Amino acid sequence: MDESTRSGPGPSSEVVSGQVETAAYRTLFGNRDFRALVWAMLTSSLGDWIGLFAILALTEQLLGATRAGAFALSAIMVARVLPTLLLGPMAGVFVDRWDRKRTMIVTDIGRGVVMAMVALAGDIWALIFATLVIETMSTLFVPAKDALVPNIVARSRLVQANQLSLLVTYGTLPLGAAFFAVFTSLSAALFDGIPYLAERPVAVPIWLNALSFFVSAAFVVAIKPPADVRRAVRATDPNAPGAWEELKEGVRFIASHPVVRSLVVGIMGAFVAAGVVASGVGKLFATILNTGEEGFGILGFAVGLGLISGIGGSGRLTRRVAKERLFAPGLIVAGVGLIVTALMPTLTLAVIPAGLMGIGAGVSFITGYTLLQEHTTDDVRGRTFASFNAGVRAALFASLVVGPLLVGVIGLEQPDRLTGVYEYAVGGVRATLLLGGGLALLGAAWTFRSVSRVFATRDPLGSLPIPVLRKPSSSGLFVAFEGGDGAGKSTQIRLLRAAIEREGHDALVTREPGGSELGERLRTILLDPAARIDPRAETMLYAAARAQHVDEILRPALEKGTVILCDRFLDSSIVYQGVVRRMGDVQVEQLNLWGTGGLVPDLVVVLDVDAAEGLRRAARSPEAAGSVDRLEAEGIDFHRKVNEAFRRRADLDPGRYLVIDASLPAEEIHARVRDAVLSRLRANGNHPVEVS
Repeated sequence: MDESTRSGPGPSSEVVSGQVETAAYRTLFGNRDFRALVWAMLTSSLGDWIGLFAILALTEQLLGATRAGAFALSAIMVARVLPTLLLGPMAGVFVDRWDRKRTMIVTDIGRGVVMAMVALAGDIWALIFATLVIETMSTLFVPAKDALVPNIVARSRLVQANQLSLLVTYGTLPLGAAFFAVFTSLSAALFDGIPYLAERPVAVPIWLNALSFFVSAAFVVAIKPPADVRRAVRATDPNAPGAWEELKEGVRFIASHPVVRSLVVGIMGAFVAAGVVASGVGKLFATILNTGEEGFGILGFAVGLGLISGIGGSGRLTRRVAKERLFAPGLIVAGVGLIVTALMPTLTLAVIPAGLMGIGAGVSFITGYTLLQEHTTDDVRGRTFASFNAGVRAALFASLVVGPLLVGVIGLEQPDRLTGVYEYAVGGVRATLLLGGGLALLGAAWTFRSVSRVFATRDPLGSLPIPVLRKPSSSGLFVAFEGGDGAGKSTQIRLLRAAIEREGHDALVTREPGGSELGERLRTILLDPAARIDPRAETMLYAAARAQHVDEILRPALEKGTVILCDRFLDSSIVYQGVVRRMGDVQVEQLNLWGTGGLVPDLVVVLDVDAAEGLRRAARSPEAAGSVDRLEAEGIDFHRKVNEAFRRRADLDPGRYLVIDASLPAEEIHARVRDAVLSRLRANGNHPVEVS
């Protein structure tokens, strides 16, 4: 079996993980509406970063590099963050009642108009007021965008869609910083002879930010959500908790779950480290280094480029080192990088540690985000990421608002009285940067112990060795049939066996749990309707039956070149026990991959049947003989969750799953399955051999 078909957490699964993610992203970008939304987010985020640097520069231009200027920078950051903190729940209520697409268009246009007027601000109070208005509209835009995504993206793609949203939001930081640095360095030559622009060159970047909002609105116009969709999903549920209840629930969830608490606190440390440089403190740091506005842009570019490099390079790192072991070291790199940056006497020397700081923050951000995805089940995932976003927002508040305020309280480093040039000195700017680095290191020390202990306890399977598999030149093929009860798997296996044998191949029909002598004994126990089995015991019994099945039946048959047709395999355990029983899909998958030596099917045929119809079929089947097994006896909601989980798994790896509507005529289903299997046999016909 080729290793690219394997899955599961840890370094041994990164190849398939990367392929699955790539396929998911390709599918997302094939969606015209989502593609338009990404372009809208990309243009507005890029413009917003450019505008942030320009507004900070305009603030200092109005008040100078003084203590009052530091307080003004803090006030601007308060104006950027305060509307979201105060009006977020209320904005969610409005968005639930308004047309989401129209809300996005109106707020984009409104932000563009007000941003265009910012360039004309003559005092700090006008700048603060304009910022409050813009961010209030952003507070409406963001939940409207988040609520629109589930209407234009399949549920199985929401995780990847959210990842792209985060990457677009933060990944445009280095581009925005680079543009601002280049623009300000060329402003004298560009605006020679234009008095207003020569006096206030930051006006053009601000106007470009305004233009980006108009362009974003144009992209949103192109989105075509379903005609009957007007409000967020939760608005259709009268019993859904309100925004304030969800916020309180998220806080309680952080406090009571050590995994989430450790990861969220660590990610907050990463954002504090990166945000303090990209904020007003970074602007003042560039000033005391005698580099001015272009120096601030270069510094922001270094941090942003490092952040994206850390996020992009984490995939290769996690193939060699477990994500749990990368999280805290990334924080350490971020903290040390910020401390070294704060101590540098020149911009040239500060750029390198600033970039390293961004790399460390990026590694911690993406590994922490992925760990949260992997180690939370569906029933708590929404609260987990609500907590995650709340933590990120709090960290940004600390770095963007408290940082400049602290500089103002301590006082800036002072320029030489004779030359007017800043010499090396330690004052409020360097002290604040050092404090940010120290906080990141304290967070790293705390999370290193907490995360290591938590994952050692909660995921003891992470260190279990899973052999790497490859395909030599043989003709064996492993096909598993999955789906809800009553989907018609037995009928399709019987028809496919006859077709394969007509082609001259040996075929072996088997089932799970079962196949081996031990497996059949365990099957009797597992399906006994009178048995009362703990979900963890159930999970391990299925895994034990599967391990024996692979060792005794499947692997020897594959080594002989036999085509195996198996009624259920690994996916059933992941779905039934991992997802529906809430044992954790990642943990169940890891346990079974260890037990089977990494063996997974070449092709998984998922027969998608309505839960109620499937149970009716199962009750009428000859095998049932009036009896109902332990799993069939579960309620209809249980079986609906099973079917949905099978669909989600198939969506994430379309190259290895074949999903067929089980309500179609049996012969039509058979024709599709037969064509898919025979084409694979003719194309490669390989069987797996373990490589030590």
